Amino acid sequence: MRVTNKLMADTVANNLFKNTEHLLKIQNMISSGKRISKPSDDPIGMGKVLDYRKTISSIDQYNRNIARGRSWLDITDSTLGSVDNLLMRAKEIAVSQATGTANKQTREIAAKEMKNIYEQMLQLANTKLGSSYIFAGHKTDTAPFSRDDDYNASYNGDKGDIRIIVGEDTSISINANGEDIFFSKVSVFDVLRDLKDGLQNNDPSAISNQIELLNDALGQVLKVRAEVGAKLNRLEITETYWANFKLNITEMLSQTEDADLTKAITDLTTQEAVYQTSLAISARIIQPSLMNFLR
Repeated sequence: MRVTNKLMADTVANNLFKNTEHLLKIQNMISSGKRISKPSDDPIGMGKVLDYRKTISSIDQYNRNIARGRSWLDITDSTLGSVDNLLMRAKEIAVSQATGTANKQTREIAAKEMKNIYEQMLQLANTKLGSSYIFAGHKTDTAPFSRDDDYNASYNGDKGDIRIIVGEDTSISINANGEDIFFSKVSVFDVLRDLKDGLQNNDPSAISNQIELLNDALGQVLKVRAEVGAKLNRLEITETYWANFKLNITEMLSQTEDADLTKAITDLTTQEAVYQTSLAISARIIQPSLMNFLR
C-alpha cells in the first residue's frame, strides 16, 4: 500500500482525535464524579442505573405518602384524645350530679358546662387537616356533623376509606370514619344531649342513666383510637424499612455509576502524557514540504 502524505495526515489526525476524546472523557468523569453519563459509556451499567433510579423514585413517593398518612393519623389520634377527655369529664359530671348531695343549683351549673362540652365535641367531630375534614369519609370538603336547635346531631359524611400506597401493591387506610366513632354502639351526641337535659330538668334518674352509656361511648372511641395507633405503628415500620432499602439501593447505584476518582486522576495524568507525546510525534512526522508551499 502506498503511503501518501494525506494518509499519514489522516492517521495522525485520527490518533490525535482518539487521544483527545479519551482525555475529555476522563476530564468529564472527574468533574461530574460519574463513570456513566450516557448509555454508550456502559450500556449494561446504564440499564442498572436506570432501574436503581426508578426504584429510588418509587421509594421517595412511598415516603411522601407515608408522611401524609402520618400527619392524618397524628391529628386523628390527637383529636380522639380530646374526645376521650370530654367524655371523661361528662362522666365525672354525671356521677357527681346523680348523687343526693347534688341539687337544682349545682345541676344548673353543670348543665351549662355540658352545653359547652356538647359544642366542643361537635367542633372536634368536624376537625380539619388543611382543607379536608378528617372524619367525613370521602366527603372531605363537607362538614361531617351538624345539629338542629334541639341538639339532635346528624352525620353528613360517608363510610369512604381513604388509602395511601406505601409499597408495590400495598396500601393502608389512614382515616377513621366519623360514624364509627360517634354513632356505632351509642350516639355520643345523644348521650351528651340527654345528660344536659337531665341536668336542666333536675332529674337524678335521667342523669344516672347516662353513666353506663358514657362508658359505652368511651369504649367505642378507645376502639377506634387503638386502630389508629396500630396504623401509625405500621407506617413507622414501613418508613424504617424503606429508609434501609433506599440506603442499599443508593449504595448499589453509587458503585455502578460513580467514578473511582483516585483511579480517574491517575488515568488523567497518564492520558495527558500520552496526548502530549502524540502531539510531539505528529509534529515530527508531518513536516512541511516544498509541495505544501506550492499548493
